[in-house]
Amino acid sequence: MTGGKTVVAKVFSTDWEAHIAQGVLEENGIHSAIDNEVFGSILPIGFNDIGGIRLIVMAEDLDRAVELLAQSSSGDM
Repeated sequence: MTGGKTVVAKVFSTDWEAHIAQGVLEENGIHSAIDNEVFGSILPIGFNDIGGIRLIVMAEDLDRAVELLAQSSSGDM
């Protein structure tokens, strides 16, 4: 992901949740990146208090990404 503005689509407390969500986005043509993954595995307890594991997308993809993530978490996909 280069150029353009990036934004946080969702914050997770575990790396596996973030990777599943990233897979959902990639399957739908939305490129994303996971931020804070290493730090989350080093300090798992209380990690959300300092930022969690962030799934980053391009700003223009945010609305669609949020919609897809909501659908996948509700089991509609």
